[in-house]
Amino acid sequence: MIPSHWFRRIILIVFIMEVAGGILWVTGKLSTNPAAKPMTQALGSLIFLFGFYASAPLSARFLAPQPSRDAALQKRLARIVATVPDSRPVFLYDHADKEANTVGLLPSHSRIYVTTGLLASMSDAGMRGVIAHENVHVHERHIFATFTYACCFAVSSHLLDNNNFFFAAFLLFLGIRRYCEYRADAGAAQSVGREAMLTALRELAVLYPSKSWVRWFSFANAYPTLAMRMRAVETGHKALL
Repeated sequence: MIPSHWFRRIILIVFIMEVAGGILWVTGKLSTNPAAKPMTQALGSLIFLFGFYASAPLSARFLAPQPSRDAALQKRLARIVATVPDSRPVFLYDHADKEANTVGLLPSHSRIYVTTGLLASMSDAGMRGVIAHENVHVHERHIFATFTYACCFAVSSHLLDNNNFFFAAFLLFLGIRRYCEYRADAGAAQSVGREAMLTALRELAVLYPSKSWVRWFSFANAYPTLAMRMRAVETGHKALL
């Protein structure tokens, strides 16, 4: 979720929960025939997932409603974005957290959000790598791929009702998300240069240091560690652990 004021985050979470609850209530009312209940629940899951992913740009505008008024940072960001080929619009907003996020189900409706905390903490070369990385997520439709898999997972889990399938499908989801991160790094290295992408990862590693043992628990994380990502850019080999 995009970093924002805690009150806005709570409002959005409560709204999402209310919508999900409403969809479950409606599908429950429609499931008068027990045999049809899995199908109606699967349909409800698809409706919720589409609304959740498709409305991400609106959610982002709610969480980050105002652009940063720091003219110097805005000018610097515009200069950096101009050096990234075919970049989607980048929105800079005030927040202390050091993060960059991409929203939008399709490339034509996508936008990249960058916090002032991140921009102020990284070099121009590092930010080029970060923005190029986010752009690869857009151009290779990683969000749409995640949405498609989530829909298949939701339908299959309702129809099969098998705990083993649920666990295996969840691990596959983590693998897909991890692959998308590796792909975004590789695409960014091709777009703005390998050194720019490595600079971004090294600077992020300084901002978010982690212990060496963390990599052994990364199997339960949708994102590879920064050390794993750096090694993949340097060697071209993706690591599972």
